[in-house]
Amino acid sequence: MVILGLAVVVLLAVAGTAAYVSYHHFYALAIALGERHDMAILYPAMSDGVIVMASLVMAYCSRRRLHVPVLAWVALALGGAVTLAANVAHGWAGGLGSRLVSALAPLAFVGAYELLMWIVRNTRQPTDQPHTEEHMCQPAKTRVEVERLMPMLPTDRYEAARLSYIASLAEGKQRLGRRPLMSRWGLEQREAEEIIAEVERERSRTVHTEEVDPTIMPLANDQRSISASEKEARA
Repeated sequence: MVILGLAVVVLLAVAGTAAYVSYHHFYALAIALGERHDMAILYPAMSDGVIVMASLVMAYCSRRRLHVPVLAWVALALGGAVTLAANVAHGWAGGLGSRLVSALAPLAFVGAYELLMWIVRNTRQPTDQPHTEEHMCQPAKTRVEVERLMPMLPTDRYEAARLSYIASLAEGKQRLGRRPLMSRWGLEQREAEEIIAEVERERSRTVHTEEVDPTIMPLANDQRSISASEKEARA
């Protein structure tokens, strides 16, 4: 941090000194060219302002990880070129040495200011919290298990009649009789009666198996289902 602070102080001092010298060179050139005093003050401000503006745009884009627009690079190059040309023109009449000395001010200003902006662009504020904690407010993913009931498809008309009769025994539905089964599925009277009798026997066995002796601990739901299925298979 000491080196960083010292670097910033030196760059500010160099940039400020160079900007002051460059400003007066540009101002003197404008006065020599016949510009009014109030207009001559604004020319160097516009030239150096373009450099500062382009550098600030680059720093903004770097901090937010954005692509630097081409116009910022063009503005930086043109601002530096105009400032350099104006300072060289100011010392042109004094010979080669005067031209080089005059060119030093804009070069020092642009170099120092760009180095300062480079430090600004590449300096990040340290964070004590990890990067992943920025997303702590996002809703957590919950795993939900869904039980899906698959319909049983009949293999023939007898099985279809049997399933429809079982469905009619549910609560809130009207129980099918012998004649509706015969007319709907094309069964004979004997076949319809056999289907009804078979379903009634299965229901009776199921009710009988669910009656548990009070001295015996009741089985779990899945165990009762397995016992009923085994008894039906044996029957």
